[in-house]
Amino acid sequence: MYESSMELTMLMWASILYVVQILLGALAADMKNGIAWGLGNRENIPELEGWGGRAQRAYVNMAESLLPFACLVLIAYSLDRTGEWSVLGAEIFLLSRLAYAVLYVAGIKVLRSLAYFGGLAGMTLIIVQLFSG
Repeated sequence: MYESSMELTMLMWASILYVVQILLGALAADMKNGIAWGLGNRENIPELEGWGGRAQRAYVNMAESLLPFACLVLIAYSLDRTGEWSVLGAEIFLLSRLAYAVLYVAGIKVLRSLAYFGGLAGMTLIIVQLFSG
């Protein structure tokens, strides 16, 4: 039987959050440009302003953070180096990235930046677990 870990569960939810963010950005583009545009080749992609542009930038940022997070989780899991710090780090990463997405789309600047650094702190805790195990 397959044994799950909290870190893998957090990676799953982070991946789902990423897909939701992509869909939100696509929805914003379709709302501005129309469904016909969305179903077309989109050769000329106009910049989105307001919440739609922030939604798109947030999911690009999530892509940049998700890859190293996924690598760290998979390395820790495959080396059997998971523990309290990696669990806490994965949980902090997910909650911080969720907060980041909401705050960015809402246009809240300073808290958004703090949430970003929370994600980095979460990854740092996974690194600590890797080297302390």
